[in-house]
Amino acid sequence: MPIFVIITVVLVVRYSMLFESETVSANARYQRSASELATYLHNTLLPAVQASDRSAIDRALHDALLLNADLAALSLDYPGGHLDVRRAPALPPPYPHWFEEFEALQPIHHPVHLGAASLQLAFEPTLPLAGVWHTLRQQAVISVTNIIIIYTLLGFIIFANKRMLRQLNAATNRFHGGDYATRMEVSGTLEARVLAETFNNMAQRVQALVDKLQHSEQSLSRQLDRTMRAQEQLQAQKERIEVTLASIGDAVITTDLTGRIETINEVAQQLTGWPESRARGQELHQVFVLANNFGQHSLLKSMAAIYAGGEVVKVGNQSLRHRSGRAMTVEYTANAIRAAHGRVEGSVLVFRDVTERRQLMQQISWQSNHDILTGLPNRTALAARFENEVMRAREHNYLLAVCLFDLDHFQQVNDLLGQGTGDEILKQAASRLHDFAGQRHYVARLGGDEFVLLLPELRGRGDVEQAMDQLLIALSRDYTCDGKPVAMSASVGIAVYTGNEASADSLLRHADQALYQAKITGRNRYHFFDADLDEQVRTHHNRRTEVRAALRADQFRLYYQPKLDMRRGRIIGMEALLRWEHPQRGIVAPLEFLPIVEHSDVIIDIGEWVLREALRQLQQWRHTDPAWVVSVNIAARHFQRADFVERITAILSEYPDVPPHMLELEILESSALSDINHVRAIMQDCQALGIGFALDDFGTGYSSMSYLKRLPADILKIDQSFVRNMLEDRDDLHLVSAVIGLARSFGRAVIAEGVETVAHGAMLMRLGCDLVQGYGIARPMPADEVLEWVAAFGARAPLWQAAARLAPIVSLHETEESPTTSLLPLA
Repeated sequence: MPIFVIITVVLVVRYSMLFESETVSANARYQRSASELATYLHNTLLPAVQASDRSAIDRALHDALLLNADLAALSLDYPGGHLDVRRAPALPPPYPHWFEEFEALQPIHHPVHLGAASLQLAFEPTLPLAGVWHTLRQQAVISVTNIIIIYTLLGFIIFANKRMLRQLNAATNRFHGGDYATRMEVSGTLEARVLAETFNNMAQRVQALVDKLQHSEQSLSRQLDRTMRAQEQLQAQKERIEVTLASIGDAVITTDLTGRIETINEVAQQLTGWPESRARGQELHQVFVLANNFGQHSLLKSMAAIYAGGEVVKVGNQSLRHRSGRAMTVEYTANAIRAAHGRVEGSVLVFRDVTERRQLMQQISWQSNHDILTGLPNRTALAARFENEVMRAREHNYLLAVCLFDLDHFQQVNDLLGQGTGDEILKQAASRLHDFAGQRHYVARLGGDEFVLLLPELRGRGDVEQAMDQLLIALSRDYTCDGKPVAMSASVGIAVYTGNEASADSLLRHADQALYQAKITGRNRYHFFDADLDEQVRTHHNRRTEVRAALRADQFRLYYQPKLDMRRGRIIGMEALLRWEHPQRGIVAPLEFLPIVEHSDVIIDIGEWVLREALRQLQQWRHTDPAWVVSVNIAARHFQRADFVERITAILSEYPDVPPHMLELEILESSALSDINHVRAIMQDCQALGIGFALDDFGTGYSSMSYLKRLPADILKIDQSFVRNMLEDRDDLHLVSAVIGLARSFGRAVIAEGVETVAHGAMLMRLGCDLVQGYGIARPMPADEVLEWVAAFGARAPLWQAAARLAPIVSLHETEESPTTSLLPLA
């Protein structure tokens, strides 16, 4: 519309001027031709009029009509008469009637005096007006054509611009959606190409900014990871810190090449106290204000280097001053914003508040060297101090005593009074040791209820004995927990460094050996290290190493002893028994090597090997009898691990063809009672998987109905020592009967070990126990002999079925004195 108005105004002005110009020009020609014709007629008619030559006069008048097209009529009055000559009626004028209303040209009546004659010329401006109209119409056609061309071009431009804007809108939406690789196609009009190039440059800068931010964040994350990995004893806390720091948004400021802020995000506004409206356009050092001059100078120098094309700058532990005046610790990374061709277009500063992280790191640093519960130095701090004290004792030639403390019967206090009471006792014991140590000595907590005291610069053994007497008295005083006194004592193992080549580790090991001697000799005392006893410990260690090597060399084998349901005469499963196929000693029984490793992690590795081997064998036997159950003995140290359920679940997943109910775990009754709540939880988790449980050697521990009620065992295994002698020993017979009755009362199955004869089996069936195993059925055998034995078992089954027909024993008190004669009809 503005263009239309402009064109209209221009056309009105132009055509007004054109009309005036053409009219003046046409009028001049019109007047001139009329004047020239009048002159011509004057010269031509004057002789004819004087001669009264009518034919000449008539011819001259008619020729005048031909000479001037504007001449409409001639009237001649002369003495000889009167002549009128008129042009024939003309065609309608070639212009509209309204055009005549402008009256730009008027008719002309021109008199010509010819002596006595008078000539009147009448001119009509039809042709001049037609010429003006023709010119105006021709120019109008040209103008209309121009207008059409202009509006056509305008329409094309509008269409191109709308298309360009649609493309820009689509690219902007994709960019807002996170597609930072979005670019516009550079094509079309000059404006479209310029706009596309401008957008692409902007997108490239933003993408470069995002890439730099991500790179900075990744660099900070990697640096944090390296720091966290250095703190081995606080892994769980480090992971939480890492997750916390990773979730905190970074503060970001971008500047141009002059160092003035272009953008500042919300986090940066919060950390600096500058709102975006006030910060934009300010110089970076006016908003990002470091509290010390050196840090501010370094920032300006680093930013100048970046503007010149320098590398990334990473700075930590800087004090940033908030606009309100408060200070915080930050770390920042500064980098250049580059165009695609590498030219620096500005900078980006990424920083974060690390005040809390610095405090956490200081706390972690403290915790990595101190025990959280007692506040004493821990094993890590002890190691550094220990080596230093050994070096000083060696250089200055004085005695150094290493005292290892252990609270007597502390585990029982934990079990009976609770862990809270145990922790309180540990803190009070640590306080007494710390008070004694003072500035001269050094005390640390190793873990659990073990403490180490270093006594440097001693004159002799008497100084150590005097110090231990005082400490044992201090540690044996009652501990107050919840207002109640708790009695506790301590045992101490002492190793003295006398200038030999012993290391800190060997001294601590010697003190541990001495502590063991103090425990077994009555507790509440101290004991000095004995070198001869240490040799026995080393021998034990060597044998443990040999067992570990045997596991790695695949020298262990599983033997299988069948378990029988006598009454039905069928095999119900096998017990997997470990053997060591020693290259020199042959087959070695487990009692000769398992006790050596039962208190080390080797027993765990052996237990997992046995589980895998048993499951592998079960996978093969499923085709023989899918109802067989293979039982595996699990050591207490293995079973009570925190990750036992996860580990056995993983092992079961390695053998998906073996249902979990075909596996049965046997645990010793004594180990189950050591921490009954923990054992109960593990058993329930395993039973949820389908695994069965048997209490092995039942009756040899501290059996009670309370314990049996709390332990969700499926089967009780009567120890073979009772079964083997029950035919001769009435006490054993009563004990076996009691266990069977107890199992029946609690709804548990019962299986007897040590069945060596049919007579044993007969007695057990009469007492109500049908499930047995022992040499009387089969000795343990390698896996490749089992199926052969199973095939031959059918011939022996009638012996057990015959014994099953004997009448059950209702009461042992009703039998005769000799169990061998009155109770056992079978030989």
